[in-house]
Amino acid sequence: MRAGRIGGFKAGLSAIALLFSACDRADTLKFEDEELPRATRSIAGLKSLCDGQTYTLADQTVVRGTVTGNNRYGEFGRTLVIQDASGGITIAADYPAAGNPYPLGTEAIVYCNGLTLYDYGGKIRLGKSDGDAYCIPREELGRHIRTSGRTPQRIAALPASIGELTPTHIDTYIRIDNVRFVETGAWCDRDPQTGRYTTTERTIEDPAGHRLNVRTSGGCIYAGEPLPSGSGSLCGIVDRFGGSYSLRITGFETAFVATPAAPAKAYP
Repeated sequence: MRAGRIGGFKAGLSAIALLFSACDRADTLKFEDEELPRATRSIAGLKSLCDGQTYTLADQTVVRGTVTGNNRYGEFGRTLVIQDASGGITIAADYPAAGNPYPLGTEAIVYCNGLTLYDYGGKIRLGKSDGDAYCIPREELGRHIRTSGRTPQRIAALPASIGELTPTHIDTYIRIDNVRFVETGAWCDRDPQTGRYTTTERTIEDPAGHRLNVRTSGGCIYAGEPLPSGSGSLCGIVDRFGGSYSLRITGFETAFVATPAAPAKAYP
C-alpha cells in the first residue's frame, strides 16, 4: 500500500511500528514505574458489570490495558481503545489528538471510580456520564486515564476469521488473512453537497464468500487514498453496532499486508 500524498505521515511510522494513584498528582498523565497500581479487574470483568443500559462505578476499580486505537490519524474521534488478555473496551474521552498522549502500544491505567459503563448499539463502552453524553472531559483525563511511562510495545494481532467473530472479539485487535476489498476507489466517499469526505463502509471478502464491512471515518487523514488491491491480511479493531460486526482500521500503514503469491482461483 502506498502512502500517497499523506503529509507528515512518515513522522508517525516509528510510533506505529511499535504497535503491532496519587490524587495530588492529577495534573499529569504519567506514573513513575514504582507507583504503578495493579489492576483490580480485567477488562472483560469490568464489562460484565454492566448488564443493563448503564452502570456507574463507585469503587476504586482499576483496569490496565494496551492502547490499540487512538485518534492520532483521525481514526477514532474522541475515543480510545485499550486491550488486555481478556478483551478490549472503547473509552469515550476528549483528549487532544495532535498531542497524542496515548500512543499505540502504550500501557494505559484507567481509574474507573465515577465513570459509567454504557450500552452503545449493543456493545459496552466506558465514559463519564453527563446527561445524554458519556465523554470524559479533557480536564478530568489526568484523574481517570494515565500511562505507565513504559516503552510502547508491539502488539500481535489475534488471527481471526470473518465467519467466526463472536462478542469476545469486540474491541480487540485482530488479523484476517487472505481477504480482498470488493470495491475499488478511495477509503471514503465525498458528500455530494459539501465535497467533504464522509464516514464510509467498504467490504472485504474471503475465499469462502464471507464478507465484513470495514468502517472508515471521513475525518481520517487517508480518507482519499486508494483502497489496497489484491489479496492479503487486514488488521484492525472489531466493532459491533446493532448486531452487525465491522472492522476499524488502526495504524493505516500497517493495516494491509499484501499476499506475495495469492493462490490461483482463490476467489470465485
